[in-house]
Amino acid sequence: MAMSAHKDFPVFDCDSHVVEPPSVWDEYVPSKSRAWIKTQFCFHTDSDLLYINGRVVPAARERSNAAEVGWARWDKKEVGKLTPGTAAWQEKFGRLLGCRDPHARLSDMDALGTDQVMLFPTWFVRLALVRSAEAAAVLARAYNDWVLDYCAADRRRLFPCAVLPLQSVDASVTELKRVAALGFKAAAVRPCFWNGRYPTLPEFDPLWREFESTGVVLAMHTFPSREALTPDWGQRMAQARGHSGQGLLFTDEAVVYSPGQFVSNITAAMDPAIDASETLGFLMEAMTWVTVVVQTGWLERFPRLKAAVLESNASWLPLVLSRSSNFSNLFAFQRDNRLIRDPVDVFHERCFIGFESDETMVYRLWDVFQDIAIWSSDYPHHDAEDAWESLHHMGELGVPAEAQQKLLGENARRLYGIEPVLTVKERIEKYEPAILPW
Repeated sequence: MAMSAHKDFPVFDCDSHVVEPPSVWDEYVPSKSRAWIKTQFCFHTDSDLLYINGRVVPAARERSNAAEVGWARWDKKEVGKLTPGTAAWQEKFGRLLGCRDPHARLSDMDALGTDQVMLFPTWFVRLALVRSAEAAAVLARAYNDWVLDYCAADRRRLFPCAVLPLQSVDASVTELKRVAALGFKAAAVRPCFWNGRYPTLPEFDPLWREFESTGVVLAMHTFPSREALTPDWGQRMAQARGHSGQGLLFTDEAVVYSPGQFVSNITAAMDPAIDASETLGFLMEAMTWVTVVVQTGWLERFPRLKAAVLESNASWLPLVLSRSSNFSNLFAFQRDNRLIRDPVDVFHERCFIGFESDETMVYRLWDVFQDIAIWSSDYPHHDAEDAWESLHHMGELGVPAEAQQKLLGENARRLYGIEPVLTVKERIEKYEPAILPW
């Protein structure tokens, strides 16, 4: 398939990832608390074990290593044939060095057609699962300091997204103030926290007001939500997939805390060989958050809050907004007929949504998405795409040049308040990414 070979405008990748190295725990966590912190949460892709809440859980090797194999020009069908973490997989693909090394990352960005990028964590989006508020605060600060140093390689092109210790509203407000002063433009929050703690509960209002005060973007970012309902079910899931272990991904407890996990567990019950967390779970979490905040008027309580919905695709959005608008009117009696603004208008005024290069529905509906959609590569995860792929599809489907520039950069820079930088104009035809030593 012939790709677009050149571009004359800067591309901003709104949702790309780093993959946390051991140095986050070994160097950025204070030495006096390092041993204890590692029992509360410690996981990186050099390890087969997840330490969380004082327990040790076998980690899914194929899941973790897939986080570092997302080179856009590798054939997805070929990638999917080999189990990540095995010798055959390592020999053919390996892990991308740019996940951890910013200089390798910048070279990869040149090949991907990306001029600037907002960097999200991989494992640290699970920080909400840590029970200890003290540990969460230490970990959040350590990660944020590490990713800020990562971006020092080129602060015109690399921009860090912060994580927050959501176990404590006060600690989250403190950390948000700190990172805002350091220049962070966004902070990642999960659409559903865990164990009945949700972002729309009144206890979190002071945090959202601090987002307003600092101007930091509320980046609602989903993550894989598969967890077995019980350890026995986890064993059945593991056996169905043909490997040992209990099949649990993040904890060894029976918990249900999100719509994404709920749906994923149902699909696993129907066929334990299927993990639908990325097929359905990501979407369900984002759909739920969007529906709640536009149908209840929650966004109106924080009129200066800027929000982005990420890691969940975008093609579903027009349907969800249309249904939210319709049923907000039909069920007004449930609100004692208190008026709320039209959900479609509210979202378009206050929110943005991430899309990926293969979402041709976005291009077919470019007039609907041109002012609210922001492109993401999802590098270095296994489903990553590059900007050249997006440009190719846009050309095929006749997306106007002005809309292309909005979708691939202008919208994201407007959201984050970032000046444009154009460094990539031509597609590098022959390029092999640097690989992380095994």
